[in-house]
Amino acid sequence: MLESLSVRNFALIKEAHIDFKNNLNVLTGETGSGKSILIGSINLALGMRASKEYMRDENEDTTVSIAFSIKDEELIKMIKDMDIPVDEDGKVIIYRKITKDKNIAKINDESSTLNKIRELTDKLIDIYGQHDGESLRKNAKHIEFLDDFIGKESAEKKSVISKLYNELKEKKERLDSFNLDERMRLREIDILKYEVDELEKANLKSGEEEELADRFKLISNSKNIIESLTNAFNSLQELNISAAVKEVKSATKYDESLNDICSSLMDCESLISDSIKELDKKIEQYDIDEKEYANMESRLDLIRGILAKYNNSVDKALSELVVKKKRLLELDDYDNEKNKAKDEVEKAEAKLEKAASELSELRKKHAKDFIAKIVEELKDLGFLDVKFDINIERKQEIARDGFDDVTFMISLNTGEKMRALSDVASGGELSRIMLSIKTILSESYGTETLIFDEIDAGISGITATKVASKLNRIAKNHQVILITHLPQIAAMADNHFVIKKEVAGDRTMTTIDQLNDKGMIEEIGRLISSGGELTKNVLANAEELKEAALKEK
Repeated sequence: MLESLSVRNFALIKEAHIDFKNNLNVLTGETGSGKSILIGSINLALGMRASKEYMRDENEDTTVSIAFSIKDEELIKMIKDMDIPVDEDGKVIIYRKITKDKNIAKINDESSTLNKIRELTDKLIDIYGQHDGESLRKNAKHIEFLDDFIGKESAEKKSVISKLYNELKEKKERLDSFNLDERMRLREIDILKYEVDELEKANLKSGEEEELADRFKLISNSKNIIESLTNAFNSLQELNISAAVKEVKSATKYDESLNDICSSLMDCESLISDSIKELDKKIEQYDIDEKEYANMESRLDLIRGILAKYNNSVDKALSELVVKKKRLLELDDYDNEKNKAKDEVEKAEAKLEKAASELSELRKKHAKDFIAKIVEELKDLGFLDVKFDINIERKQEIARDGFDDVTFMISLNTGEKMRALSDVASGGELSRIMLSIKTILSESYGTETLIFDEIDAGISGITATKVASKLNRIAKNHQVILITHLPQIAAMADNHFVIKKEVAGDRTMTTIDQLNDKGMIEEIGRLISSGGELTKNVLANAEELKEAALKEK
């Protein structure tokens, strides 16, 4: 459930906070008051790309925070599997911040990508905009709705088909690799033999290039190193600390207080002697003969030359060696391997065909039930003579979702022939048809929160009352948040918020307030009178609408 939304410095909103509740949350307001801005702020929280244009004041940061409370254990596990933190209460807070220089996104105080936010919120919330009915004009949406209606069984079969589709693609690519004439086959064999021979002779080892590079760098500078170490060696030998130790030790016979100095000098003598020995060893180590240097340089050039062909990776080169040797064996036994590849493709095609056929039969089986429910819902919304059907035809190619081309067919009036939905319905009709589909799908929807942005566009009168009933029905099983301009729908609200545009000083700002019982009646009255005077009759009508809505609940 969407618990709350907090917005600061976003477009016309200076600062706003809304605590949403279960069931039906309604937002109303005059045209231009900022209702679309509110939806915009929610979309920003859900992962929409940010822009500095959203900043009300460029000198202040724009922030949007949205909080969800999740109770479903299976959903919580799914979210945790996405490496998204969820606290003990099942709370998830998404935070977006826009500054002059950067955009910040977090989930429960941990930095996140917008892709991860979108992946998460797709499971938590579904937004239906006032123009989304137009998506019904695309057949790809029809098959999606039918599959959503079928539910888990369809999703599982599509998952199987997608996997088989990928396997077939790989097997076809392998078969295509045998589409060679004899000249091309022999040429590829020559190239592969050369590459295999090159890799085998190179005898690449992991880490060798790095070790050689470090050693070669030292050897390349050996002359400078030897010169410096030799000078240090000679300087230490010239110090003659032994003579100093001998003289001070002789003096200690007469003054025992000189013992500490004598001891320090003897320590120095020991350290210098050890250092001279170590320097001598190091000088010998850097004394490399020219042949060894040349061999090292040649080996390094060979390794780097080969690795340049394989993304500078020894592992990649070695894995490619295995692939090339396997390909050589295939080309040596060309006809037999080609027949095996062809057989594998045919078997994969048969598996994919079988899975796609099973999905198609499943769709045809459930389509009848979907048609009956759609007709029932559409009649409730004023389409009294409606006829609805689903045309399922086979496409030539099998795709990741099977081979079905699904088209919704409809006749809205008596005597009209059935035609594709995309060719018949107007914008207002599409909105009602979409609401019918959403009503049906809400029974199996995984998302707990549904947002409708002016789904009531283009309707009025008794149809508006029926739409209100539909939304109330959906809200019994889901949290619904909707923006409306119709009093019949506003009257159904369990929680009612009003959005206003005010002028403070020289700036316009949008405010959002939750209404009490009296405020609800007055706002319903404003909607009835289209912003006119709240007369006794208007308020009485508003009270009647609210009472009727409460009885229906």
